[in-house]
Amino acid sequence: MKRILPALLLLVSLQTQGADSKSAPFVFRLHLSGEPTQMDPNRQKTSASSYLLTNLFRNIYTYDDQKGLVPELGSCSREKSKALVCKLNKNLQWSDDSPLTSADFLRTYRKMLNPKVAAPRADLLFKIKNAEDIYKGLKEPDTLGVIAPDATTLRFEFQGKAPDFEYNLASFLLAPTKENIKVYSGPYKIKEWLQGQKIVLEPNPKYQGGHPQRPLVEFLFVEEDTVALQLYEKNQLHLLRRLPTLFIPKSKSRNDFYWIPVIRFDYLGFGPDLQKDEALRKALTYSLNYTELQKLFSSKGRPGCAGLPDSWFPEKAPCFDFDLKKVPKIKTTKTYTLLFSSLGGEDHKRATEWMQAQWLKNAGLSLHLETKENKVFINQLQTAPPAVFRKGVSLDRPTCLAALETFSSDSAENYIQLKDPEYEKILNQLGNAEKSSEQKKLCLTGVRFLMDRHLIIPMGAFDFAMLIKPEFVGWKFNQMNQLDLSQLHPRP
Repeated sequence: MKRILPALLLLVSLQTQGADSKSAPFVFRLHLSGEPTQMDPNRQKTSASSYLLTNLFRNIYTYDDQKGLVPELGSCSREKSKALVCKLNKNLQWSDDSPLTSADFLRTYRKMLNPKVAAPRADLLFKIKNAEDIYKGLKEPDTLGVIAPDATTLRFEFQGKAPDFEYNLASFLLAPTKENIKVYSGPYKIKEWLQGQKIVLEPNPKYQGGHPQRPLVEFLFVEEDTVALQLYEKNQLHLLRRLPTLFIPKSKSRNDFYWIPVIRFDYLGFGPDLQKDEALRKALTYSLNYTELQKLFSSKGRPGCAGLPDSWFPEKAPCFDFDLKKVPKIKTTKTYTLLFSSLGGEDHKRATEWMQAQWLKNAGLSLHLETKENKVFINQLQTAPPAVFRKGVSLDRPTCLAALETFSSDSAENYIQLKDPEYEKILNQLGNAEKSSEQKKLCLTGVRFLMDRHLIIPMGAFDFAMLIKPEFVGWKFNQMNQLDLSQLHPRP
């Protein structure tokens, strides 16, 4: 009730502003499930605030599902020596009118690799020569394999092969920043921040290439999906970022309904209590009726299957099937805990309740459900992992390596605590593979390693169900669940 009350008050407040909303049509409203705690993109752990931050901060590239990497602040090319040389666009400016140069990128990388800063995703830079040693305090910052010979040039030198590093240069996590974090490089800048209510963005006139009629953008803070749906139906939101699955069947025929495909690697993982008990992990795996779960939630992708694109494999992505013959007989009166984040909304709660009933019915296993606010959830995974947990994984680049590196021995996201030389060898080979056929083969090998040992239960391919009103056009989503509002404008 404490979480619902602020959202309901916001709903009442917006309803009383109805006349004002109609008189100011050039405001595009959407919502976030929570209020950002800080706005430095280089200090973010996850993509939870990506819709906001990707429109405030931009990198060398953006990613398009059809075109791939698209030049944004510049473009890059490989030298024969495997070094990467990037040329920035001329006359780039920050929102405060100051020049945006290669020195800003270099300063940002050094900031992220500073051990005192402890940037959560500094690992995105570890392919650069000496980057990891600098992060560990073993080498000086000026030994980093990046130089800025002039104001518009960056030259990267890598430790070894880094065939997909360019994708990192499309991530807001590595976007250049100034010491004053309230200065922006993207199509928008912050106009107003009302604590506990909303953040208002206005067009950044120094951004190159944005639509000249970009409207104001308001991000409201609404945790409950059903409350957000009420706001949308009352015309107080233009974009509903997550339609609860209960409403999908009757909404599919609406003109404002959209399926947005997203590349994710969500999974059920196992904590220390079960890491040495493969029989129990098998029982949990094969006692779920994945087809029934797919129908229950109107999902386009089937749970139990690796949720990565089939094009990343030499054959169809591997799947677990509901098979009671494979369920070992487990004699235990113990109740295990299944932990999940409140960030997943009501759908995750329904899904875990369904799984709880399946495990009791089909395997005789009792599980206690716990939901935690996302920061508390992550902290518990790091310090005291439960027997079972549901983890969402948003990829930072559209490659199989990005998905599989989640479980590398030095990954902060490796909550299943996998430390296996064979798996590390697969990752190393995949990171150095340049041919598509070799990458696909190794991708399948890596996913099968995780699934054959019953280390995870993948939750299948994802498509977000959204409602988007027709008053505005030019918004654009990609498979990385990134929202680009640079071309947003009112429908003519």
